[in-house]
Amino acid sequence: MADVSQSASLSSITAYLKLTQDCDETTALVEAKEVIHNLVSMRQKGFITGWYFDEQGHLELLPSDTISKRINPEK
Repeated sequence: MADVSQSASLSSITAYLKLTQDCDETTALVEAKEVIHNLVSMRQKGFITGWYFDEQGHLELLPSDTISKRINPEK
């Protein structure tokens, strides 16, 4: 899954927010756009390479190699 750049779309994040936050379509869409904006910003800064929903329905981030090395440094 290291090649994923984005597999959780705006519509899927909107649906997720509607379900988990019990909000209307308009509110969920506004919030989802902010989430996508922040994810793209994190990718552009080199913190992550992508994002996706896992099997349990959680939004997961794929850290970049640089960040992975900082999180789990070799001993």
